[in-house]
Amino acid sequence: MDFKIEKNIPIPPVDRGKRRKQNSISKVLDALKINESFVVPIPEGTNPLAFRNQIGYAKSIIKKKREDNFSITTREVEGGIRVWRTE
Repeated sequence: MDFKIEKNIPIPPVDRGKRRKQNSISKVLDALKINESFVVPIPEGTNPLAFRNQIGYAKSIIKKKREDNFSITTREVEGGIRVWRTE
């Protein structure tokens, strides 16, 4: 496979839409207490597994900042993905 090397191609801006969604999910995750849950609607055109991975990434960032055990589980349900705090 051949690749064409190009110069002076502008770098497009970062899509901050996804980041804003992740930040709102992170805020809810951080406030979630053990045995509480919430549903996150899956954005149209988004792969559910990829979206669950985004939730998992948000969890990993929160877990690094906390001193307690922080664990969640997710399941695809009608209307989106339900997130439960288990620890």
